[in-house]
Amino acid sequence: MTFLTLIVVLPLIAALALALVPAVYREVMRAVALAATLATLLLAVAMFLRFNGAEADSGGFRFVSTIPGLGVASLGMACRLGVDGINVGLVLMGTIVAFAAACCSWEIRDREKEFYILLLVMTGGILGAFASLDLFYFYFFHELALVPTFIMIGVWGRGREKNYATFQITLYLSLGALIALVGLIALYLQSGAQTFDIAALTEHIRQNPCCCLALAFWFRFGPSTPGRLWDTPPRRRRRRCCMRGS
Repeated sequence: MTFLTLIVVLPLIAALALALVPAVYREVMRAVALAATLATLLLAVAMFLRFNGAEADSGGFRFVSTIPGLGVASLGMACRLGVDGINVGLVLMGTIVAFAAACCSWEIRDREKEFYILLLVMTGGILGAFASLDLFYFYFFHELALVPTFIMIGVWGRGREKNYATFQITLYLSLGALIALVGLIALYLQSGAQTFDIAALTEHIRQNPCCCLALAFWFRFGPSTPGRLWDTPPRRRRRRCCMRGS
């Protein structure tokens, strides 16, 4: 396993381990979450420091690895991870935020087990989305990170309108997920590339343009990015439903 594989997989393994821990062991659950996010952070720092000396593949990605058993060769789908000069920083940033969230979660007193499991699943999803070189798994990890978000806002959010805001963001992002899924399938079928590999797909589309299909992904992932004035539901979510540890 490379640094990157461990960074993505470790929070998910920790979440699975926490599922087996009885809820009465509160300190154990907190310690596991802190240890997992700290280990992930240290691995990300080590990867960041070794980035320049790492060998790059033909696409310029480093620390490239494929998680076995998660691909479908006949569809050109594989859980392939890698970083370039941009997302290596995003992965590091994600691990810092995850560790900070685990450190600041001492205020959580109810349903602690569920909270830490969801936090770790969300962390794994975020890091997987940052590192994925496969379009299908980019979509999968992105949605994996969003599902815990809905639950965490609804259960541990603060503010009188947290339930309304939870419903709003769930509806808003679920509709976007459906649009993105349609775009993902259409892109795969229309491009004729017979692969979900982002580098290969990009090169194929550059030679055989599929003009409007990227619009479906923009509708899905564009509203999730900050700085858009028309993005009112996420802005309302952040204003109404700040969570402890967020």
